[in-house]
Amino acid sequence: MTVLPLFIIVSAIVCEYSGLDIWWESFFFNESTHSWPFRDHWLFEQVLHEGGRLFNIFAAGLWLLGFITTLLHKPFRKYRKPMLYFLVAAAAGPIIVGALKQATHIYTPWDILPFYGSLPYIRLFDLVPNGLPIGQAFPAGHASGGYTFFSLYFLMHQLGASDKKLGLAAGLFLGGAYGLGQQVRGAHFPSHDLFSMVICWYAAFYVYYLFYPKQWRGLFNGSQHF
Repeated sequence: MTVLPLFIIVSAIVCEYSGLDIWWESFFFNESTHSWPFRDHWLFEQVLHEGGRLFNIFAAGLWLLGFITTLLHKPFRKYRKPMLYFLVAAAAGPIIVGALKQATHIYTPWDILPFYGSLPYIRLFDLVPNGLPIGQAFPAGHASGGYTFFSLYFLMHQLGASDKKLGLAAGLFLGGAYGLGQQVRGAHFPSHDLFSMVICWYAAFYVYYLFYPKQWRGLFNGSQHF
């Protein structure tokens, strides 16, 4: 739970510096027309990008309504803290990602020179020339809206659900789908999404500690299974 995400971070850095990021994105770029054929495709733009954003807003509103119910109706009060955990944990990952996006000079594939854009290709540890605008492409914001559902794993663990791995699967599926859709459009590199995945995992993981420190430690003893 703590070490594997570090290996994912290392993998993301390898993707950047080995050229795997560029190699992968080149499959979705039309070299002859200097364009991204799937940038405005209905599946990747309307369904996965815009539809995913609306789904997250709907899910957040529905969950907030459920939390308000725990405040107003006594029979549901036992769910108040678990639901509050999910609201805080689900918000923490995208908030951290959003803050980092405002401070980096990493650009979208469609903006950089290797794909006939106007901005240089800058990686995580590269020196940034003076005068360049903030990139706002790293980490991946849209993918974080899917990976934030990692919080469901810890919520289901707290509620004693036997199929808590479904919560983990939900985060992986939504984050992976959102991230892949943006990669196909030319909006992100795979490394951007891998960083968002780890940020959202650690956010859910450590917010769980803040809410349930004793149960959090129990995740590491021999009787618990990931």
